[in-house]
Amino acid sequence: MVYLAESKRGQKTYYYLVEAITLPNKSRKQFRKYIGTAKPSDEKLERLFASFKTQVEEQRKNIFGHHYLTNIEINKINEINSGFLSRFSKLNPTEKEQFWHNFVNAFVYNSNSIEGSTLTAREVALILEENISPNKDLEDVLEAKNAGKVLEYVKESKEDLSDSLLHKLHEMYFKDTKPYIAGHYKTKDNFVKGATFQTTPAIYVIPDMKNYFEEYKKLKAKLHPLELAAWAHWRIEKIHPFQDGNGRIGRIIMNHLLNKNGYQMIDIKTKEKAKYFNTLRKCDKENSAHALSKLLVKRFEKQYKNSLKPTA
Repeated sequence: MVYLAESKRGQKTYYYLVEAITLPNKSRKQFRKYIGTAKPSDEKLERLFASFKTQVEEQRKNIFGHHYLTNIEINKINEINSGFLSRFSKLNPTEKEQFWHNFVNAFVYNSNSIEGSTLTAREVALILEENISPNKDLEDVLEAKNAGKVLEYVKESKEDLSDSLLHKLHEMYFKDTKPYIAGHYKTKDNFVKGATFQTTPAIYVIPDMKNYFEEYKKLKAKLHPLELAAWAHWRIEKIHPFQDGNGRIGRIIMNHLLNKNGYQMIDIKTKEKAKYFNTLRKCDKENSAHALSKLLVKRFEKQYKNSLKPTA
Protein backbone atom coordinates (compact mmCIF):
# COMPACT_ATOMS: atom_id res chain seq x y z
CA MET A 1 0.00 0.00 0.00
CA VAL A 2 1.38 3.41 -0.96
CA TYR A 3 2.08 5.84 1.87
CA LEU A 4 3.68 9.25 2.36
CA ALA A 5 7.02 9.25 4.17
CA GLU A 6 9.12 12.17 5.38
CA SER A 7 12.78 12.57 6.15
CA LYS A 8 14.18 15.52 8.15
CA ARG A 9 17.65 16.83 7.32
CA GLY A 10 18.61 19.89 9.25
CA GLN A 11 15.83 22.45 8.93
CA LYS A 12 14.26 20.85 5.87
CA THR A 13 11.71 18.03 5.50
CA TYR A 14 11.81 15.87 2.38
CA TYR A 15 8.72 13.97 1.27
CA TYR A 16 8.60 10.59 -0.50
CA LEU A 17 6.02 8.18 -1.82
CA VAL A 18 6.77 4.64 -0.66
CA GLU A 19 5.45 1.18 -1.40
CA ALA A 20 6.90 -2.26 -0.65
CA ILE A 21 6.13 -5.52 -2.45
CA THR A 22 6.96 -9.13 -1.58
CA LEU A 23 9.37 -10.73 -4.05
CA PRO A 24 9.24 -14.37 -5.21
CA ASN A 25 11.97 -15.27 -2.68
CA LYS A 26 9.75 -13.79 0.11
CA SER A 27 12.04 -10.79 0.67
CA ARG A 28 10.64 -7.27 0.46
CA LYS A 29 11.54 -4.61 -2.11
CA GLN A 30 10.76 -0.98 -1.40
CA PHE A 31 10.02 1.62 -4.06
CA ARG A 32 10.52 5.30 -3.21
CA LYS A 33 9.80 8.47 -5.17
CA TYR A 34 10.91 11.92 -4.02
CA ILE A 35 8.15 14.54 -4.39
CA GLY A 36 9.73 17.66 -2.84
CA THR A 37 10.04 19.59 0.39
CA ALA A 38 6.47 20.89 0.53
CA LYS A 39 3.80 18.56 1.88
CA PRO A 40 1.20 18.14 -0.89
CA SER A 41 -2.48 18.85 -0.35
CA ASP A 42 -4.83 15.91 0.03
CA GLU A 43 -6.11 16.44 -3.53
CA LYS A 44 -2.61 16.55 -5.02
CA LEU A 45 -1.51 13.59 -2.90
CA GLU A 46 -4.36 11.50 -4.28
CA ARG A 47 -3.17 12.21 -7.83
CA LEU A 48 0.44 11.44 -6.91
CA PHE A 49 -0.61 8.16 -5.28
CA ALA A 50 -2.50 7.09 -8.43
CA SER A 51 0.47 7.84 -10.69
CA PHE A 52 2.95 6.13 -8.35
CA LYS A 53 0.75 3.01 -8.08
CA THR A 54 0.85 2.68 -11.88
CA GLN A 55 4.65 2.97 -11.90
CA VAL A 56 5.01 0.36 -9.15
CA GLU A 57 2.64 -1.98 -10.97
CA GLU A 58 4.86 -1.82 -14.07
CA GLN A 59 7.89 -2.68 -11.92
CA ARG A 60 5.96 -5.56 -10.36
CA LYS A 61 5.25 -7.00 -13.82
CA ASN A 62 8.94 -6.84 -14.75
CA ILE A 63 10.00 -8.59 -11.54
CA PHE A 64 7.39 -11.35 -11.43
CA GLY A 65 7.22 -12.34 -15.06
CA HIS A 66 3.47 -12.65 -14.46
CA HIS A 67 1.07 -9.85 -13.75
CA TYR A 68 0.16 -10.82 -10.20
CA LEU A 69 1.45 -14.28 -9.23
CA THR A 70 4.89 -15.81 -8.82
CA ASN A 71 6.05 -18.76 -10.90
CA ILE A 72 5.84 -20.87 -7.75
CA GLU A 73 2.17 -19.95 -7.30
CA ILE A 74 1.41 -20.53 -10.98
CA ASN A 75 3.02 -23.98 -10.87
CA LYS A 76 1.15 -24.85 -7.68
CA ILE A 77 -2.21 -23.96 -9.22
CA ASN A 78 -1.42 -25.95 -12.35
CA GLU A 79 -0.37 -29.01 -10.34
CA ILE A 80 -3.44 -28.89 -8.11
CA ASN A 81 -5.72 -28.51 -11.12
CA SER A 82 -4.07 -31.39 -13.00
CA GLY A 83 -4.17 -33.65 -9.93
CA PHE A 84 -7.84 -32.94 -9.35
CA LEU A 85 -8.73 -33.56 -13.01
CA SER A 86 -6.91 -36.89 -12.89
CA ARG A 87 -8.89 -37.99 -9.84
CA PHE A 88 -12.15 -36.63 -11.25
CA SER A 89 -11.69 -38.57 -14.50
CA LYS A 90 -11.83 -41.84 -12.54
CA LEU A 91 -15.32 -41.14 -11.17
CA ASN A 92 -18.35 -42.77 -12.75
CA PRO A 93 -20.98 -40.50 -14.43
CA THR A 94 -23.25 -40.49 -11.37
CA GLU A 95 -20.40 -39.47 -9.07
CA LYS A 96 -19.32 -36.72 -11.47
CA GLU A 97 -22.86 -35.36 -11.65
CA GLN A 98 -23.21 -35.37 -7.86
CA PHE A 99 -19.89 -33.57 -7.44
CA TRP A 100 -21.09 -30.86 -9.79
CA HIS A 101 -24.47 -30.55 -8.06
CA ASN A 102 -22.70 -30.20 -4.71
CA PHE A 103 -20.57 -27.38 -6.11
CA VAL A 104 -23.59 -25.59 -7.60
CA ASN A 105 -25.51 -25.84 -4.33
CA ALA A 106 -22.59 -24.47 -2.34
CA PHE A 107 -21.77 -21.71 -4.81
CA VAL A 108 -25.36 -20.49 -5.09
CA TYR A 109 -25.79 -20.50 -1.33
CA ASN A 110 -22.54 -18.64 -0.65
CA SER A 111 -22.71 -16.14 -3.52
CA ASN A 112 -26.29 -15.11 -2.73
CA SER A 113 -25.69 -15.18 1.03
CA ILE A 114 -22.79 -12.76 0.62
CA GLU A 115 -25.31 -10.34 -0.88
CA GLY A 116 -27.88 -10.81 1.90
CA SER A 117 -30.00 -13.84 0.94
CA THR A 118 -31.75 -15.40 3.94
CA LEU A 119 -31.79 -18.94 2.54
CA THR A 120 -29.83 -21.65 4.36
CA ALA A 121 -27.53 -24.08 2.54
CA ARG A 122 -30.10 -26.84 3.04
CA GLU A 123 -32.89 -24.71 1.61
CA VAL A 124 -30.82 -23.87 -1.46
CA ALA A 125 -30.14 -27.57 -2.05
CA LEU A 126 -33.87 -28.38 -1.81
CA ILE A 127 -34.72 -25.59 -4.25
CA LEU A 128 -32.15 -26.65 -6.83
CA GLU A 129 -32.38 -30.42 -6.55
CA GLU A 130 -35.98 -31.06 -5.46
CA ASN A 131 -37.71 -27.86 -6.59
CA ILE A 132 -39.02 -27.48 -3.04
CA SER A 133 -39.37 -23.85 -2.05
CA PRO A 134 -39.22 -22.86 1.62
CA ASN A 135 -41.46 -20.26 3.19
CA LYS A 136 -38.89 -17.55 2.64
CA ASP A 137 -38.60 -14.33 0.66
CA LEU A 138 -39.73 -15.08 -2.92
CA GLU A 139 -36.96 -12.96 -4.40
CA ASP A 140 -34.31 -15.06 -2.64
CA VAL A 141 -35.94 -18.27 -3.90
CA LEU A 142 -36.21 -17.13 -7.52
CA GLU A 143 -32.65 -15.79 -7.58
CA ALA A 144 -31.36 -19.09 -6.18
CA LYS A 145 -33.11 -20.97 -9.00
CA ASN A 146 -31.78 -18.62 -11.64
CA ALA A 147 -28.27 -18.64 -10.17
CA GLY A 148 -28.21 -22.41 -10.65
CA LYS A 149 -29.33 -22.01 -14.27
CA VAL A 150 -26.68 -19.38 -14.94
CA LEU A 151 -23.95 -21.59 -13.48
CA GLU A 152 -25.13 -24.51 -15.63
CA TYR A 153 -25.00 -22.21 -18.65
CA VAL A 154 -21.42 -21.06 -18.09
CA LYS A 155 -20.33 -24.63 -17.39
CA GLU A 156 -21.31 -25.60 -20.93
CA SER A 157 -20.46 -22.30 -22.63
CA LYS A 158 -17.21 -21.67 -24.44
CA GLU A 159 -18.20 -18.11 -25.36
CA ASP A 160 -15.52 -15.51 -24.90
CA LEU A 161 -16.20 -12.73 -22.44
CA SER A 162 -18.08 -9.97 -24.24
CA ASP A 163 -20.63 -7.23 -23.71
CA SER A 164 -23.42 -9.44 -25.05
CA LEU A 165 -22.49 -12.36 -22.77
CA LEU A 166 -22.37 -10.09 -19.73
CA HIS A 167 -25.84 -8.74 -20.50
CA LYS A 168 -27.17 -12.25 -21.14
CA LEU A 169 -25.93 -13.60 -17.80
CA HIS A 170 -27.33 -10.65 -15.87
CA GLU A 171 -30.68 -10.97 -17.64
CA MET A 172 -30.85 -14.71 -16.89
CA TYR A 173 -30.04 -14.13 -13.23
CA PHE A 174 -32.48 -11.30 -12.48
CA LYS A 175 -35.27 -11.52 -15.06
CA ASP A 176 -37.76 -12.94 -12.52
CA THR A 177 -36.95 -10.59 -9.64
CA LYS A 178 -35.70 -7.34 -11.18
CA PRO A 179 -37.04 -7.34 -14.77
CA TYR A 180 -36.75 -3.56 -15.02
CA ILE A 181 -32.93 -3.68 -14.67
CA ALA A 182 -32.15 -7.25 -15.81
CA GLY A 183 -29.62 -7.24 -18.64
CA HIS A 184 -29.26 -3.44 -18.68
CA TYR A 185 -26.45 -1.19 -17.53
CA LYS A 186 -27.29 1.19 -14.70
CA THR A 187 -28.98 4.52 -15.27
CA LYS A 188 -28.42 5.85 -11.74
CA ASP A 189 -25.18 6.13 -9.79
CA ASN A 190 -24.61 3.36 -7.24
CA PHE A 191 -22.03 2.35 -4.67
CA VAL A 192 -20.45 -0.65 -2.95
CA LYS A 193 -21.57 -1.13 0.65
CA GLY A 194 -18.68 -0.54 3.02
CA ALA A 195 -16.32 0.56 0.24
CA THR A 196 -14.34 3.79 0.25
CA PHE A 197 -14.02 4.04 -3.54
CA GLN A 198 -16.50 5.54 -5.97
CA THR A 199 -17.92 3.36 -8.72
CA THR A 200 -18.18 4.59 -12.30
CA PRO A 201 -20.92 7.22 -12.64
CA ALA A 202 -23.84 5.99 -14.74
CA ILE A 203 -23.11 8.40 -17.61
CA TYR A 204 -19.62 6.88 -18.05
CA VAL A 205 -20.52 3.20 -17.78
CA ILE A 206 -20.68 2.52 -21.53
CA PRO A 207 -17.20 3.97 -22.31
CA ASP A 208 -15.74 2.33 -19.19
CA MET A 209 -17.13 -1.05 -20.22
CA LYS A 210 -15.80 -0.56 -23.74
CA ASN A 211 -12.36 -0.02 -22.22
CA TYR A 212 -12.93 -3.07 -19.98
CA PHE A 213 -13.44 -5.39 -22.94
CA GLU A 214 -10.58 -3.86 -24.93
CA GLU A 215 -8.24 -4.39 -21.97
CA TYR A 216 -9.54 -7.93 -21.52
CA LYS A 217 -8.62 -8.78 -25.12
CA LYS A 218 -5.04 -7.67 -24.43
CA LEU A 219 -4.72 -9.33 -21.04
CA LYS A 220 -6.15 -12.75 -21.96
CA ALA A 221 -2.98 -13.51 -23.94
CA LYS A 222 -0.69 -12.37 -21.12
CA LEU A 223 -2.23 -13.61 -17.87
CA HIS A 224 -2.64 -17.01 -16.30
CA PRO A 225 -6.36 -17.93 -16.28
CA LEU A 226 -6.61 -17.44 -12.52
CA GLU A 227 -5.03 -13.98 -12.80
CA LEU A 228 -7.36 -13.12 -15.66
CA ALA A 229 -10.38 -14.29 -13.65
CA ALA A 230 -9.28 -12.15 -10.69
CA TRP A 231 -8.78 -9.10 -12.91
CA ALA A 232 -12.15 -9.53 -14.65
CA HIS A 233 -13.99 -9.87 -11.34
CA TRP A 234 -12.22 -6.95 -9.66
CA ARG A 235 -12.80 -4.57 -12.57
CA ILE A 236 -16.52 -5.44 -12.68
CA GLU A 237 -16.75 -4.55 -8.99
CA LYS A 238 -14.83 -1.32 -9.53
CA ILE A 239 -17.05 -0.18 -12.41
CA HIS A 240 -20.27 -1.62 -10.95
CA PRO A 241 -21.98 -1.42 -14.36
CA PHE A 242 -25.38 -2.81 -13.33
CA GLN A 243 -27.85 -1.19 -10.97
CA ASP A 244 -27.77 -4.30 -8.78
CA GLY A 245 -26.24 -7.79 -8.85
CA ASN A 246 -22.66 -6.77 -9.70
CA GLY A 247 -21.04 -8.97 -7.04
CA ARG A 248 -22.94 -12.07 -8.13
CA ILE A 249 -22.25 -11.45 -11.81
CA GLY A 250 -18.59 -10.71 -11.03
CA ARG A 251 -18.21 -14.10 -9.36
CA ILE A 252 -19.99 -15.80 -12.27
CA ILE A 253 -17.65 -14.12 -14.79
CA MET A 254 -14.66 -15.15 -12.67
CA ASN A 255 -15.76 -18.77 -12.82
CA HIS A 256 -16.70 -18.62 -16.49
CA LEU A 257 -13.13 -17.63 -17.35
CA LEU A 258 -11.65 -20.33 -15.12
CA ASN A 259 -13.90 -23.01 -16.60
CA LYS A 260 -13.40 -21.82 -20.18
CA ASN A 261 -9.64 -22.14 -19.74
CA GLY A 262 -9.70 -25.61 -18.17
CA TYR A 263 -9.54 -24.69 -14.47
CA GLN A 264 -11.96 -25.55 -11.70
CA MET A 265 -14.50 -23.03 -10.48
CA ILE A 266 -13.99 -21.32 -7.14
CA ASP A 267 -16.58 -20.97 -4.38
CA ILE A 268 -15.97 -17.98 -2.11
CA LYS A 269 -17.51 -18.83 1.26
CA THR A 270 -19.90 -16.45 2.96
CA LYS A 271 -17.97 -16.95 6.21
CA GLU A 272 -14.98 -15.38 4.41
CA LYS A 273 -17.04 -12.36 3.36
CA ALA A 274 -15.05 -9.82 5.41
CA LYS A 275 -11.71 -11.04 4.06
CA TYR A 276 -13.09 -11.08 0.52
CA PHE A 277 -14.46 -7.52 0.75
CA ASN A 278 -11.22 -6.28 2.32
CA THR A 279 -9.34 -7.86 -0.57
CA LEU A 280 -11.47 -6.03 -3.14
CA ARG A 281 -10.87 -2.78 -1.26
CA LYS A 282 -7.13 -3.47 -1.36
CA CYS A 283 -7.34 -4.07 -5.11
CA ASP A 284 -8.86 -0.63 -5.50
CA LYS A 285 -6.22 1.04 -3.35
CA GLU A 286 -3.43 -0.65 -5.32
CA ASN A 287 -5.24 -0.29 -8.66
CA SER A 288 -4.36 -3.94 -9.26
CA ALA A 289 -5.92 -7.41 -9.07
CA HIS A 290 -2.85 -8.64 -7.20
CA ALA A 291 -4.58 -9.09 -3.83
CA LEU A 292 -7.59 -10.93 -5.30
CA SER A 293 -5.28 -13.23 -7.29
CA LYS A 294 -3.50 -14.16 -4.05
CA LEU A 295 -6.82 -14.85 -2.32
CA LEU A 296 -8.00 -17.05 -5.20
CA VAL A 297 -4.77 -19.08 -5.05
CA LYS A 298 -5.45 -19.87 -1.40
CA ARG A 299 -9.11 -20.61 -2.06
CA PHE A 300 -8.27 -22.85 -5.04
CA GLU A 301 -5.71 -24.80 -3.01
CA LYS A 302 -8.09 -25.27 -0.08
CA GLN A 303 -10.91 -26.36 -2.37
CA TYR A 304 -9.09 -28.76 -4.71
CA LYS A 305 -5.71 -29.88 -3.33
CA ASN A 306 -7.17 -32.79 -1.39
CA SER A 307 -10.57 -33.04 -3.06
CA LEU A 308 -11.54 -36.62 -4.06
CA LYS A 309 -8.44 -38.08 -2.40
CA PRO A 310 -9.08 -41.28 -0.43
CA THR A 311 -9.50 -40.66 3.29
CA ALA A 312 -7.68 -42.81 5.83
